[in-house]
Amino acid sequence: MKGHLPLVALVGRPNVGKSTLFNRLVGERAALVDDRPGVTRDRLFGECEHEGRVFRVVDTGGFEPRADDELWVSVREQTTLAIDEADLVLLVLDGAAGLQATDRDIAALLRRGAKKVVAVVNKIDTGAHEDRLADFYALGFESVLPVSAEHGREVGALCDLVVSVLDPPLASEADLLAAPLPVRAEEPEAAVSSVIEWQGGPVRVAVIGRPNVGKSSLVNALVGEKRLVESPVAGTTRDAVDSEVTIDGQPFVFIDTAGMRRKFSIAERLERFAVMVAVRSLDRADVTLVVLDATTGVTEQDAHIVGLANERGKGVLLVMNKWDLVETEERRHELKDAVRYRLPFVPYAPLFTTSAHTGKGVSQLLGAAVAAQRERHRRVPTAELNRFFAAVVDRHPPPIQNAKRPRLYFVTQPLIRPPTFVFAASRIEAIPEAYRRYLANALRERYGFEATPLWIKFRPHGGKNKRTGTYQSSKRPAAKR
Repeated sequence: MKGHLPLVALVGRPNVGKSTLFNRLVGERAALVDDRPGVTRDRLFGECEHEGRVFRVVDTGGFEPRADDELWVSVREQTTLAIDEADLVLLVLDGAAGLQATDRDIAALLRRGAKKVVAVVNKIDTGAHEDRLADFYALGFESVLPVSAEHGREVGALCDLVVSVLDPPLASEADLLAAPLPVRAEEPEAAVSSVIEWQGGPVRVAVIGRPNVGKSSLVNALVGEKRLVESPVAGTTRDAVDSEVTIDGQPFVFIDTAGMRRKFSIAERLERFAVMVAVRSLDRADVTLVVLDATTGVTEQDAHIVGLANERGKGVLLVMNKWDLVETEERRHELKDAVRYRLPFVPYAPLFTTSAHTGKGVSQLLGAAVAAQRERHRRVPTAELNRFFAAVVDRHPPPIQNAKRPRLYFVTQPLIRPPTFVFAASRIEAIPEAYRRYLANALRERYGFEATPLWIKFRPHGGKNKRTGTYQSSKRPAAKR
């Protein structure tokens, strides 16, 4: 499994280029990169493949050993956790700025531990800059390597050293370790001919919502440890952060994201990019936990965020957090009613009430995420679908438009994730949205599909051949030569 791959931690004071080096190693822009100190605050995990070998990399927030600010104390805790978990620590230093007092403090802390440490002097862009290395040998580490993370200079040599120290597994072996155990598709329930085609494996859960609704606190409560920085300051999380954990034999990947603000309220380039990362994280997810704030109720921005998850076909679980701060039963009923009133387009999404602070109600989210993942993989055979919809359409056919009624001929389910149903029909432009909802509701009532969007599509059909009694294809025959 991925957890068995050796872990390399990137540690150093703020703004020395740790995130740039992390992105260079993992081969994608996973971490925010900015010239402002303190951009990365949480731990970011990724994988590096070098010469056919694979190891994991964790980026950390800038380490300030003597800082007393509450947020920096949290960042220091995160860095300490990363060091404890790591098999090798890369102390990233700034070759352009030279050796600093904070570098010496961090080095002293690392020398007191039992971890192997390599000093990596960043921003050595050319060979002419290597005379800057002399001061850094004073830190007392055996290995001091010059690199330029921005330009990729000597990063390959750094990877060579990591591989020689850790002897990570071959990529092919890592893939076998990470492959989920095969799970046979479930047998259909009695009188309900549908199957679950999920083969098991990790469930990727994106935790999304407005800033300061408690997303990081919720992820920490879910994974059972303080992996993400928690702060009452809105916007503390700026990166999309993956937390991998196995609970009762089921692996999860929780993706905590930057809080999504309205575009007109984002004044900084950094926050705009953080929102892009949060939106992009939806594409990597299977299921979304949309976190709502019980102290403020459902806002227009909440509806927009839920809409993003729905439009991308992800499983949707609504989580009303800070439920412990709601004092009266009357107010609790009002909040639940407001969710359905403000979010009528996701009637399929179950609502959970939680308190990340006390932990109440959090554990139920794990089973719900797995259930949502299974429902996203539910498939109904074509013959069963058409038997079922013959009665559904007969009971309530499409409404007449301009003295003509659209006709539905047959239906298939070509896709899962999300379940997608395609109806061959006549006059598809005259089928109203309300009838699409009627078909989706009929599917849910019969087969389930809880917590997942259903995509209902129509394609033109040629109708019935009066002579043969068979249905014609909507495709035109090829021209004769």
